[in-house]
Amino acid sequence: MLAAVALVAAACTGDDEPAPSGSLPEAKGLLDDAAKAAAEITSTHFVVRTSGNVPGVAFENIDGDLSLQDKRVAAKGTATMTLMGNQVEAKFVLAGGTLYLDPGSGQYQEIPEAQAKLVYDFSAVLDPQRGVAKLIGELADAKTVKQEKVGEVSAYKIDGTATKESIAGLVPQAAADVPVSLWVTAEGHQPVQATATFPGEPAGKLTVTLSKINEPVTVEPPA
Repeated sequence: MLAAVALVAAACTGDDEPAPSGSLPEAKGLLDDAAKAAAEITSTHFVVRTSGNVPGVAFENIDGDLSLQDKRVAAKGTATMTLMGNQVEAKFVLAGGTLYLDPGSGQYQEIPEAQAKLVYDFSAVLDPQRGVAKLIGELADAKTVKQEKVGEVSAYKIDGTATKESIAGLVPQAAADVPVSLWVTAEGHQPVQATATFPGEPAGKLTVTLSKINEPVTVEPPA
């Protein structure tokens, strides 16, 4: 799932804004700042949207919160996924290495950590060696293309290419390099959104949007 927060969806973008002085900042400086900022994220609200064929992803949408608690990732939220041929909106809680999943029955089922990663590896998102920070730091052929809004936040959009190795933490079954668009805030250069496009029929798209970064998040096992 988070397996990823390491790809910082239908994009929440709005009207374009003129860049200061009529020019856009170089992508390299923005990416250097964004990679450092991503490595310092300890909690965030995150939304994941998928469409088409995204390799190895077992859900359509996720809306939840992530936090580092005692050096382990904790998460809670809802996920839209297909179980036994039926689309369901499941509630999930990841606490203490155990994933608790309520597939709509009103009761949570415990899923061991090893099996939980088959649903989505939330721990990867905030891991500097596998997640969003790695993706940003290794983005190739990057170019700042515009300034626009992501939600209510002014951001720079950067287009580039992610190798299958750099995106593997977020999409473990990615089989080829993929085009990626990344949005970082105009002030502070915090990563707030990323979209990756995967080849196929139909083409797959995965978008991750981050908000409420480093605000307090409490995650506890369900009663």
